[in-house]
Amino acid sequence: MSSIKFSAKAYCKIILHAAKYPHCAINGVLLAKSTSKKEDIEFVDAVPLFHISINLTPMAEIALMQIDELVSKKGLVIAGYYTALENLKDNNFEKAHHRIVDKIAAQNGSSYVVLVNNSKLSVYLDNVALKVAQYSDGNMKPCDLHRVVLSPDTTLDTCSHLLEQEAYEELVDFDNHLDNVSLDWINIKLNEKIENIL
Repeated sequence: MSSIKFSAKAYCKIILHAAKYPHCAINGVLLAKSTSKKEDIEFVDAVPLFHISINLTPMAEIALMQIDELVSKKGLVIAGYYTALENLKDNNFEKAHHRIVDKIAAQNGSSYVVLVNNSKLSVYLDNVALKVAQYSDGNMKPCDLHRVVLSPDTTLDTCSHLLEQEAYEELVDFDNHLDNVSLDWINIKLNEKIENIL
């Protein structure tokens, strides 16, 4: 069975983004290693996009162009979209769809949609708080949670430690960057913090 792997950096940034804005819907994109092998996918990083107007298309276009330019130099591709919905009880994929998903699928043939499972979020994470679906040809097919792998095994402990330290305050999404262009939407310092904890 093929696996859907999340690096600690990708997983932690998704959860920290949701923790920073628990009262808002949030979204972002997932970066994967460029590979011709379609069975397995490894998300190596996440880029937080928006928390104010997640459906604002012109801003999303600008963000995607900047991200695409950056990742192409690193041998990565935008291969997935993540979101957390503002209603804590709302954990279905119907409301998770966004035009960005269509754009990613058009470039790659398919994409993944990752939904933060709000019911599993807490400061001390003991299991994966994500739901994953594969999007292809206009259809969203939920993936078995057993296919979702965190690498390394200490990712949940690392993420819990970051939540306890309130590291989400350091996370910069593209909305923050648009408010103040000196803020680093790549999150280099946060990435280093995650690596140091690991």
